[in-house]
Amino acid sequence: MRYRSLIRVTEPTVEPVSVAEAKSHMRVEHSADDTLIGDYVKAGREYVEEYLDVTLLLTQWRMKLDIFAPVIQLPRPQMATAAGYTDVAITYTTEANTVQTLNSNQYRIDRDTKPGELRPIYAGSWPSHRADYNSISVTWWAGYGAAGSDVPQRIRHAVLLLVTHLYENRSAVGVGANANSKPLEFALKTLLDSSRWGGYL
Repeated sequence: MRYRSLIRVTEPTVEPVSVAEAKSHMRVEHSADDTLIGDYVKAGREYVEEYLDVTLLLTQWRMKLDIFAPVIQLPRPQMATAAGYTDVAITYTTEANTVQTLNSNQYRIDRDTKPGELRPIYAGSWPSHRADYNSISVTWWAGYGAAGSDVPQRIRHAVLLLVTHLYENRSAVGVGANANSKPLEFALKTLLDSSRWGGYL
């Protein structure tokens, strides 16, 4: 299944690790670089999400499709299970060029698979629609939870390693003892590759 577009509707309200946790990890005892460290934490989270193709913290996504696939896989797993963040909305353009919202009793949501999947109800089918660009829109929530502590520890530690590297190396080119980045690469791959979930069909 190929989607035409994937948009992050809402950003997470927290990060996998706090500035205080990052400072403690790096043994930074002043507040002069708090904003900078916060930026590095966000950059670390964004890197991890792209590398693993996942969503770490509660985020709302919107995907647009041209046609209904037999099974709709929802990118950037995992689907959210936190109370108040389980809504899924499907809209489609009818052949008469009107936008309709598909009633939730017409499809099934499988949150246990990775990625999550949407299917028509048993013995049912997706509705007829206009076969055109972006005629179907699916909106859902993804992420381990609302708090940084909901993210698996190995992923949180990978973010801390990235933050430390960015904080201690302000240049794209290492100098002297910092010229060899292989230990960091190995540590990151070891932590993050153990969290990979697979791929799309």
